[in-house]
Amino acid sequence: MHLTRTNRRRLAKAGALLLTGLFLVSCDNGPTEPAGGSSDYVLEVRYLGTAPTGAALASFETAFTIVRETITGALTPVAIPTNFSDLTDCGPEFAGQPAVPNGTIPGLVVYVLVTPIDGVGGTLGSAGPCLVRSESQRFLTALGVMRFDAADVANLQTTDRLRFVVLHEMLHVLGFGTIWEDNVLLSGTGTTNARFLGPRARTACANTHTGGAPCASTVPVHSLDGPGSAYAHWRESLFTNELMTPFLNAGASPFSSMTVESLGDLGYTVSITHTNAFSVSGTELRSLVESAEAAPVQFSDPIRPVFTLDERGALKPFRRVQ
Repeated sequence: MHLTRTNRRRLAKAGALLLTGLFLVSCDNGPTEPAGGSSDYVLEVRYLGTAPTGAALASFETAFTIVRETITGALTPVAIPTNFSDLTDCGPEFAGQPAVPNGTIPGLVVYVLVTPIDGVGGTLGSAGPCLVRSESQRFLTALGVMRFDAADVANLQTTDRLRFVVLHEMLHVLGFGTIWEDNVLLSGTGTTNARFLGPRARTACANTHTGGAPCASTVPVHSLDGPGSAYAHWRESLFTNELMTPFLNAGASPFSSMTVESLGDLGYTVSITHTNAFSVSGTELRSLVESAEAAPVQFSDPIRPVFTLDERGALKPFRRVQ
């Protein structure tokens, strides 16, 4: 997914950053583990180039720990085919990186690159799934990539927001907003009223987060502000500061049970260990940021999965929803 900062939010929350989306695939319902349950999910992080250090590294690792303890069920291991070895296939921004070693991925491998891009502001980076499992395994991600601007990493760390950005991006790599449509969990694309159809996320929104009327049957999805934000996030005007809305707040971004349960709707076994208290406080009216713009801010096309493994473990181009 591509991240681009913007200063066009004339009437929106102070200090906001725009977090954009990407597109992947998904799965059906899985159980929820009680808080504190042990995890059989394997997440391996491989830093490319010069890894972050100090407090910035701690923020990355905090986000990765949350993922490891939120996804608790083991996934079907996949073998990396010999004809997949170059991260350039995941995106030109990863050209020149070391080859991907062949072997078996039990859960998810994520490559992380922190590198100069264009200084503070502008492009924060990009992230997304590259290689996903077969359709029978619900297209769950096997290999993903994340890239961040080194200057923005330092700036976000000074305001204690880096951990929210990394976690936000990791959830997109897992499939949040990126595998919804391929798994028939998203309706209304191409309209201004897209909806997430997962029953577990809807129940959490309506009951746990007091969003009864807006989430009576489905969960509202952000439908404006260009391809980077539309159809890959919770609706900004309704869910305001929640972690998976398209704008990052100046303060904390709650990781809601609704977001965790949406991963359950994708087919992961999940735990609510790390969720934060959150209440729906907005309305379904167009937000100030939406109505203040003469036209939606246009972002780069989101990163999409490049390959899937078929039932025999052979590499195939990923099929995209048309």
